[in-house]
Amino acid sequence: MPKGNRATDLVEGTALTASFLCLIHCLALPLLLLILPGILGAFAASKGFHMAAFALVAPAAFCAFWLGYRHHRVVAPGLTGMVGVLCIGAALLPGVSHAGETMLTVVGSLFLVAGHLWNWRKRSAHHACPSGDEHCVSRRG
Repeated sequence: MPKGNRATDLVEGTALTASFLCLIHCLALPLLLLILPGILGAFAASKGFHMAAFALVAPAAFCAFWLGYRHHRVVAPGLTGMVGVLCIGAALLPGVSHAGETMLTVVGSLFLVAGHLWNWRKRSAHHACPSGDEHCVSRRG
């Protein structure tokens, strides 16, 4: 496999892992707060943690979707993932209730994970097509 594909796999894998961690964090936070009360639990529930996580997830997702698009030229996986980024970003806006924040983060994480998996699948399918074959089924959306 060419070196550029390994770098793209690394970016995509990192972004996908971060998306999964967002989802796990959101769903497991109540249990975490029971098990690890105090400073660690408070930090994991804080706006600061969510802002830091978003600051890592958003650029990683953008890079992964851009690199994927450059390989397979299919916009839909990136758009799906960017809906997730927007949902997670909206959860950080002032005035959003805790329930709203949780809902937006879970929905956003699901969109991100779906976008990353789709992007990964399209990149893999693109590599399976013969070079220049515009009719290869693997390259379609």
